[in-house]
Amino acid sequence: MRDGGRFSGLALVFAVLVTGTVVSLAIFDAQRRSEDVYASQLMDRYADDVTSAIDDRVSRYGETLSDLASAVGAQADLDADDFGRSSAALNAARLPGASAVAFVVPAASAEVAAAQQHWRGRGAPGLTLKPKAGAAQHYFVIFNRVFDNGTALPGTDLAASPEATKAMTLSRQISAMVISPAYQLLSDRAVAADRRQTSIVLAVPVLTGVGTDEPDRFEGWVVMGVRGQNFLSQTLIDRGQGAVQASLTDAAADNRLIAAVLPGTRVSDDKLLRERSVRAGQRRWQVTMWPTTRLLAATDRGMSVLSGGAGLALTIMLAVVTGVLLSSRNRAFRQVEEATGALRKDIVRREAVEAQLREREQQLHQLAFHDSLTGLANRQSFYERLEQALASDGEGAVAVLFIDLDGFKQINDARGHHAGDTVLQVVAERLRDGIRQGDTVARFGGDEFAILLERVSDIVDAHAAAERIIADVRVPIDIAGVPAYVSTSVGIALHHPGWDAADLLREADAAMYAAKAAGKNRYVMA
Repeated sequence: MRDGGRFSGLALVFAVLVTGTVVSLAIFDAQRRSEDVYASQLMDRYADDVTSAIDDRVSRYGETLSDLASAVGAQADLDADDFGRSSAALNAARLPGASAVAFVVPAASAEVAAAQQHWRGRGAPGLTLKPKAGAAQHYFVIFNRVFDNGTALPGTDLAASPEATKAMTLSRQISAMVISPAYQLLSDRAVAADRRQTSIVLAVPVLTGVGTDEPDRFEGWVVMGVRGQNFLSQTLIDRGQGAVQASLTDAAADNRLIAAVLPGTRVSDDKLLRERSVRAGQRRWQVTMWPTTRLLAATDRGMSVLSGGAGLALTIMLAVVTGVLLSSRNRAFRQVEEATGALRKDIVRREAVEAQLREREQQLHQLAFHDSLTGLANRQSFYERLEQALASDGEGAVAVLFIDLDGFKQINDARGHHAGDTVLQVVAERLRDGIRQGDTVARFGGDEFAILLERVSDIVDAHAAAERIIADVRVPIDIAGVPAYVSTSVGIALHHPGWDAADLLREADAAMYAAKAAGKNRYVMA
């Protein structure tokens, strides 16, 4: 009997150790998964912010250069003073990374002397054109404004830079801004090798007679060099906050590296690596981002280890207590009852832990299929629901509305992320209130949303839903007593035979961009 009691006591201690270990590991796993979800959401946010900032900066540089080309082309007889006045407002603070802006003219070898004499008479008396030997066509820098400590290059023949000449030739053909492949600027080739940067050139043709009865006449180009490292560094300082590392490559030129900014210590986790594409003129750039230890610190990474370790320590202590209680079974009946009561309390505690684990699992399920900021379905949940709707034999058609907020970036930049989050939450509530029961609204990330309309009897139903969304979102949003205004661009795609979920989403997304291009605050049918 005594041996049987000793065996049952050892078995109970073993059971406590096994149960406690399993519970501790479950707590550790749940906490770690929660940390991973939060880190993934942070990386998505930083990736979207950095990519958007690069896209915005490229657009702003292009608009600035186009404005300068228009101003130069508007001069009846361009001279150095005209170019100086037209480019006076440009500087390194306004155009981070830009090295210089120049007016460039073409000339055949036989025309070099005449071109030199002409431009000397137009405010450049000391100009000496230096044609590249062996080149049939030359591209001379006539006037330029240097933004940094670089050397002015009047008279330089850009025929020595095939990348720049290709960009200028294409910009003349299509009468639009063109960005060159990545290369080293002529002005940087005299710099020490460890200080050289990979750069790009933006070229815009200069035309005279635009908007008049006279035919447009090509005069040359305005060209701006941009050093990739300085350009990306400033962008990442503005948006990355030291939480991510980033590289920028030219996808159309064998992924040649334009710039890499590597603050902090990189964390090797393929699940958190993010890649985004940016359309830069006629080129496509690839932005790759990695997390740093600073980003993981913001997710309280390490709490899972602490929670799991505390659970194991508690388990060991509980096992020791259980063993001590069981070793005293030969004591009085009262002591046995006390030990039994302690075990019952332990069972209650274990049940409480199990209840907490079940609640945690429910929270993880919510995180996996819903957007944490707005409570809407996330991209994965929406995609699965769309596939179910397409696979069902329900009455009526299926339509997808792809929604992007107009003016959200300005609110986010001017008033901070908290104001931006408030706008996203209010818009999400309005979208949720504006759909029928059984339809689905989701946040795709950033300021993009999507709505799934099922059992659509007529395309008019989708139009009515889009009009209602546009009207609801336009209502001012109160942020700390100050109204904020956003509008929406909506793309509508109605399912056609043979389309799958990806086709339907792609068509709705394209229609949304068409709505933006048409002036925003409207909807377009795919």
